[in-house]
Amino acid sequence: MGAEVEIIRGCAEDISDLLRLIKVLADFEKAPEEVITTEAELLEDWELGRFEYLVLKHAQDGIIGISLFYPRYSTWKGACYYLEDLIVVPEHRGKGYGKMLLEATADYARKAGAKRLDWQVLDWNEPAVRFYEKMGAGIETEWWNCKWWLNKQE
Repeated sequence: MGAEVEIIRGCAEDISDLLRLIKVLADFEKAPEEVITTEAELLEDWELGRFEYLVLKHAQDGIIGISLFYPRYSTWKGACYYLEDLIVVPEHRGKGYGKMLLEATADYARKAGAKRLDWQVLDWNEPAVRFYEKMGAGIETEWWNCKWWLNKQE
């Protein structure tokens, strides 16, 4: 498995693949219309250091997975990282690539001094819930997500 894929930090040249995989994830989550960001916005935000990302490159198929994350801070625990998205394209799932990508993300956060990696999972995505539990993640059900749009959304 190791020779056919590699995980490396994403770069400017990978932004179009990043957006492509964001859209794959949005389709899977039944919300394709929610993706309003553009390649130009992603590139600018990445250049400003608003997020980091890892890409999973397959020897024959190119970029087949991504992990997008950024630093956050817990007043109770200290430095943490937030995993915004982790996706492996459907035709390459079940091969251990998601585990490799999640572990690489955790290693990145750990090396940056984070004490914890946080993320969300949809309650109906039972395969992902089982995957994360198998990896040792605690899944909380007592906290509710809140969003406050700072600019009027289209």
